[in-house]
Amino acid sequence: MTDSALAVRVESRAEKLEEDRVLVAAAREDSGAAGRLFDKYYADVFGYIYRSTLDRTVTEDLTSSVFLSAFRHLGLFRWRRVPFGAWLYRIATNEIRMHYRRQRRTPATSSGVVSLDLASEAPTAAETVAVAEDYRLLHGALLALPLKYRTVVVLRYFEGKSIEQISTITRKTEGTIKSQLHRGLARLQSVLEPMGVVPP
Repeated sequence: MTDSALAVRVESRAEKLEEDRVLVAAAREDSGAAGRLFDKYYADVFGYIYRSTLDRTVTEDLTSSVFLSAFRHLGLFRWRRVPFGAWLYRIATNEIRMHYRRQRRTPATSSGVVSLDLASEAPTAAETVAVAEDYRLLHGALLALPLKYRTVVVLRYFEGKSIEQISTITRKTEGTIKSQLHRGLARLQSVLEPMGVVPP
């Protein structure tokens, strides 16, 4: 990466952090600012929870719980090492964990797929069916993983988080994250390879 590209990336990250800092400060007093924070992060939190549960109803409930908890405890949020978005992912991770503790059973897969991506070109019908089938098999295999592996795999390969960011969200060391990713992917591969699906 060139020095100029790195400088732009650092500046962009600093701008996002400053924008969040202003919004969080305002949201403590103003519901409109809280609404802007909600709008900014809703799709990210919803997508993360959906990819971890593959159940739209559960996702809607847990996403609501994440924001309710975040806004209820907004006064406790401090600008230390954790950006606001990572704090929301941390709350979401805890909500998912608590959901499965309450369930105490393997969740059933959803009958429908929620698309969170906007495709630049519409796929053909055959491509849509093939992608949907791969998606169903992959997520079925993900749901079979122990939650600790599923969490890091989803954060890394579906949410695009770095090892450092996952470490911040989960409060685990980077070495632990790397180990869990390795083991989680190995388990996914052992399930998916016989079906002809390549994991991320």
